[in-house]
Amino acid sequence: MRTSLDLRFAAMLTLASLACVLAGPGSAIAQPLPVVEAVIGNNFGHLPMFVGVEKGFFKKHGVDVHLKVVNTGTDMVNAMQKREVQIGDMSVTTFLKARHGGDPFRVIGIIQNDATRSNADEPLAIVARKDSGIRPGNIEDLKGKRVGVAQAQTSDEYLKMVLAKRGMKYDDVTIVNIMAPPALAPALKEGKVDAVVSWEPFNTVVLDQVPESYTVVRGGGYLSYIMVATAHEPTLQSNPEVIRNFVAGLAEASQYTRQHRDEAVAIFVKWVPGLDPAVGRKAIQHISYDPRVSRPVMQAFETAEDDVLKNTVKGGSRLSIPDQFAPSYLAEAEKAYPEYFSDLPALPR
Repeated sequence: MRTSLDLRFAAMLTLASLACVLAGPGSAIAQPLPVVEAVIGNNFGHLPMFVGVEKGFFKKHGVDVHLKVVNTGTDMVNAMQKREVQIGDMSVTTFLKARHGGDPFRVIGIIQNDATRSNADEPLAIVARKDSGIRPGNIEDLKGKRVGVAQAQTSDEYLKMVLAKRGMKYDDVTIVNIMAPPALAPALKEGKVDAVVSWEPFNTVVLDQVPESYTVVRGGGYLSYIMVATAHEPTLQSNPEVIRNFVAGLAEASQYTRQHRDEAVAIFVKWVPGLDPAVGRKAIQHISYDPRVSRPVMQAFETAEDDVLKNTVKGGSRLSIPDQFAPSYLAEAEKAYPEYFSDLPALPR
């Protein structure tokens, strides 16, 4: 069954095509591009999306992307479920949980990612305040402490895994649910929590804004923090050319982000005011933007599915990971535009 948003999307494409016909060959009239609404997060995991819109890469490839910027993966899934958008960026764990819930999404591209490894989680960290009694590297010191985290998000999954690897339980700590990442630094500074868990740039923001705060642990190979671009199955079926153009634009934007990190941070600050660019330039060093699907990436998805079944969807049926992808779009982009991938390292065999 096609939703009203799917129908509006198809109508926009039809009008764009009609305009081309009416204008005729050689016409000087600018042709309207199909508009695609996309939901993304207000963090560096989505940075190539900001860059692609700001630098015109999506339009260059024939699609006009409009961004809806939100705080968390829950907000992203909600926007997709309500058909407010056709494309949604989200973490691999958020995506898998949505799929277990029956949402008809498929992965069409990858944004934040290290395709050479199956456990790249450096954007995630636990940061503590002075006099918290939590020693750097000593996860056991978190027992009985107040920890600020956005529950049911990737940072929460990371905390669970860090604790489990040290033989601790989730309820060994007192969770303070802080869904808006900008609220983490004030909560730690005011002593409302002893430590916080988040992603970038907010870990680096906390370290900058909270005097004498410090990193307890960063990354550690507990999970692979991948950010994916997803689309509704009806959109894939009815408008494959638009999706193909979107993925090509994203590939070019990803390379530009890799090669112009300082400028990418400046673009982010325009969209998400309040971040000190100097802090952003530190934060971005912890992130990779490799859009390729590789054997380690598939391993990371399988491991994420293990964790979702163990920690969230207990008793659920296992998803077939290859079936969660619509891989032809990225494969076509790599074939058509090899220059967008030429700066990336060789993949493991």
